[in-house]
Amino acid sequence: MKLQKLLQLACLPILLGTTLTSTEAFSAETDGKNFPDRGMIQLGALFVFDSDTSFSAGGAKTGIGTTIDFENDLDGDSTITTPSFETYYRFNSRHRLELAVFQLERDGSRVITREITFRDRTFSRSIQIDSSINNDIYKLAYAYSFYHADRVELAISAGFNVLDYEVRLASSAGDFAETASTTAPMPVFGFRMDYAVTPRLTARFRTDSFYFDFEDKIRGSLLELQVGAGYRLLRNFSVGASLSRLAIAVDVDDDDFKGRVDDLYRGTRIYGSFYF
Repeated sequence: MKLQKLLQLACLPILLGTTLTSTEAFSAETDGKNFPDRGMIQLGALFVFDSDTSFSAGGAKTGIGTTIDFENDLDGDSTITTPSFETYYRFNSRHRLELAVFQLERDGSRVITREITFRDRTFSRSIQIDSSINNDIYKLAYAYSFYHADRVELAISAGFNVLDYEVRLASSAGDFAETASTTAPMPVFGFRMDYAVTPRLTARFRTDSFYFDFEDKIRGSLLELQVGAGYRLLRNFSVGASLSRLAIAVDVDDDDFKGRVDDLYRGTRIYGSFYF
């Protein structure tokens, strides 16, 4: 499915919920409950307005690869728009399971101004290189609400982020190409805070982080921050927006990828959430 179609699908909950507000009134004031929902499904779009990526990948013949700046060396995309999906299910007021998926795909093309070694190939200066980065992130976590009052919920979480990362460099003429890829399951720990400013408006803060070292094969760190707010248009539907920052640093030593990735993304997320 093309990105444009995915974005249209992601925005449907927002458009639907906005339309329905003319026929259904919000009833949280009479409910007396600010966090009444057992489950949530959220669809939205992440607008990355700034990114900073560097990577290297060595080979058996060439040894240590060149550290490549994706934006400067390869004229890679620094801004993208991509769909996002999140959901959770509460077993009770204290315990819930969370799942999130999003994809960061970027491309670049440039006549390089210096010699670059990537895996077992050296790309000579003054040739045009087409490049791509595909970064798929899957998040599964258990969250425990250690404080859950009428207006405030504080929770800690533990789970896994699975990072599916692929970098590809190819000559624009199609003569040769090199690809480095890895899949890294990483344990993460997080903190969540929801504060009901009013029955309709909720301020939210999220953070996830980890440092992981597995038998010197995969070693890395992650820090993700989200600060935003959601507005309850209906009892079972809200719209929201947040500022997001994601930083990833991973060293990999396996057959498909021997090198390092440093990724930093800053963006804005808008979404619609259904509650049940």
